Amino acid sequence: MSAAPGKRLQGKVAIITGAARGIGEATARLFAAEGARLVLVDQRAEQGAALAQALGECAVFVAADVSLESDWQRIVDAAHAHFGPVTVLVNNAALLSITPLMDTRRELLERLFAVNQLGPLLGIQAVVPDMRAEGVGSIINIGSSDAISAQDIGLVAYGATKWALRGITRMAAMELGRHGIRVNCVHPDGGNPAMSAPFLPEGTDPEQAMNTHLHQILQPPRGRAPGDRMRDVAYMNVFLASDESAACTAGDYPVDGGYTAGRCMNWHSP
Repeated sequence: MSAAPGKRLQGKVAIITGAARGIGEATARLFAAEGARLVLVDQRAEQGAALAQALGECAVFVAADVSLESDWQRIVDAAHAHFGPVTVLVNNAALLSITPLMDTRRELLERLFAVNQLGPLLGIQAVVPDMRAEGVGSIINIGSSDAISAQDIGLVAYGATKWALRGITRMAAMELGRHGIRVNCVHPDGGNPAMSAPFLPEGTDPEQAMNTHLHQILQPPRGRAPGDRMRDVAYMNVFLASDESAACTAGDYPVDGGYTAGRCMNWHSP
């Protein structure tokens, strides 16, 4: 039986990384509306702190680097100090690079690995003791459509880390299922347009560029706002964090309007 609206995450203590903007912010706002208590994590201290203040007593902010074990200890300590044991983790923090294969240097790959791949692994390790003690937990890794299909736009480094995150998800789910801990991976089609903005030609609108680039098979509703794509992902995160998804683990959940299913050909009749 589903919980009442606004109560789907009542009693959950959740850590959300990359929470200051984009999918992380949208997820934080929905989690708060559904009754969760939140530890918001980001390196954008001003934005993250402002979001926590806006959400009120249900949220605290920790400025942290997810690639550092010591910072993960501070994050978990903050959860314990304010709310109690962690039962939900959303590994959302990520770095994007659009760089051709032959221009991809070791330093770039290592930086993306540290945040996109090592960060989620360290986060899982940090919260498992709480979840094992509680006998329940939901870990949600934010992947990408680039972890399901390939594109010829210079995503060899970024895509590789997201493919690896799918592997971490499956392996962690296998090991942790015996403790009642679920691990799943959500795959947005484009995520936060602000991430791709630095790689676009000057004067290009990031939202319009994303809409042009994506080839969804699902016609979106009229009047769709720019932030709706990120809220779609946040709603999937709410489902996977809630008890409604108690039987869901080791899964891939595209939230991409059918983008990774294939390409629509325009020759057919409406």
